[in-house]
Amino acid sequence: MEEYDHLSPIMQTAMNIISRCTLFIYALIAALLIIIALLTFLDAVYLIFSIFSHGNVVTDIVDILDVLHVLLLTIIVVEVLETVTGYFRTKRVLVRPILIAGMTAMIRKVLVISVDDTQLAEMIWIIGIIAVLTAAIYVIGKTENDTYSG
Repeated sequence: MEEYDHLSPIMQTAMNIISRCTLFIYALIAALLIIIALLTFLDAVYLIFSIFSHGNVVTDIVDILDVLHVLLLTIIVVEVLETVTGYFRTKRVLVRPILIAGMTAMIRKVLVISVDDTQLAEMIWIIGIIAVLTAAIYVIGKTENDTYSG
């Protein structure tokens, strides 16, 4: 309540209601993300079992890429969930999990696309985006370490 002490009583009440609504919406988002993460993980397990049921694991590279695709999607969902849970802990949106989710999405894109279907310019952009995200994750990680250790 102390952060709203400078406001009128009506505005304090309005800000408290808005704050609670925001937390409620974040809680619903977290619940949905947990469900999505579990479903994508179970899909990956199902795909792995289907690969082994075919018998010839080595030649099923397309199936293995499908499993990797789904696992990377699960990682992206978990990183977004980490952003939501980080908001509950700190009352601010954490940037690092978002950057990691973006990095995972770009790596997923590289693994899914075929070199034949992709033009050189697009590949250069993808590599550039991955480089920028890597640098941003490094800088944010260093900043967070300095903030929490000092």
